[in-house]
Amino acid sequence: MGAQSGAVQGCIGRLVASHELTTKEDQTVKPVTLAREVVAFFIGGAGDSESYYGDGPSNYTLRAMEALQVRLGSSYGGKFQPYYMGYNDVKGDADLEEFVFSKLPHKSAHVYIVGHSLGGWNGAHLSQILTDKGYIVKMLVTLDPVGEGVMVALISDIYWSEPTPKAETWINVRAEPDEMDRTDVVAWVGGKWDIESGPDVMGIVKFNHYSALRLYASRLECGPSALVLSASSISGYLREGA
Repeated sequence: MGAQSGAVQGCIGRLVASHELTTKEDQTVKPVTLAREVVAFFIGGAGDSESYYGDGPSNYTLRAMEALQVRLGSSYGGKFQPYYMGYNDVKGDADLEEFVFSKLPHKSAHVYIVGHSLGGWNGAHLSQILTDKGYIVKMLVTLDPVGEGVMVALISDIYWSEPTPKAETWINVRAEPDEMDRTDVVAWVGGKWDIESGPDVMGIVKFNHYSALRLYASRLECGPSALVLSASSISGYLREGA
């Protein structure tokens, strides 16, 4: 990741997804082109996909995923597969296998990660895990990520260390509303991730912490929303392979 202009679309690659195939009888190397496929993981925070100490589920991040599905439409069929899960589903070998690796068709598939609150923290870790294993993390979107607080780490299934994200494009959206509500207070107590550098796109929106959909779909100062940028990247890649 590096400093880029506001046109994040310039980051969109034109990967030729292929691997080599040989048989015992014919040792000539034959390139086999794989179908272009996109997998998107939407990772919710505390109380999103399941109850968190009696709070929730709220399904806030599910609504963000549904917004992307609506924007892309049904024209891509099985080439685009979105999955909704909780922050605790992407930590630990067993959960990673069940909720992440089993959903990835091959290493040439483009992976998009959208994480909200604790899901942004764990999602950033997931981007590093997948990249280090040879997967293509095309875009990471962190929506008002939380995880720096010691107390929240003690009572939540999150990674202890600060993430070192690895993605071709990283978009971070921070919530700074004019009037804080309960969810903003909880986010501050939990330890908002204070990101000073790293993302290719940094945006601040005047909405409360809880609304993953608004954080995802709101236009940023530098240009389009994270929703528009991710949808444009996905559709551009899949159209090229049509």
